[in-house]
Amino acid sequence: MRSVEEYLRQAADFELLSRQSKHPALQKRFADLASCYRLLADERRRLIAEGVIADENDLPDPSGKSSSS
Repeated sequence: MRSVEEYLRQAADFELLSRQSKHPALQKRFADLASCYRLLADERRRLIAEGVIADENDLPDPSGKSSSS
């Protein structure tokens, strides 16, 4: 499952691709994908705020390492 931050990073990557592309159709497609990833981030943020899903920052590290080390 992706985190809010991962969705936002992916959106930023697609925005950059959109700006760098010379082809109008690709510019639009990349911009649309960036928008979709921002929507996913917003939805995940909403679900976390409502308590429907756990905040990824509250979950234990799957590697077993403590975040305080």
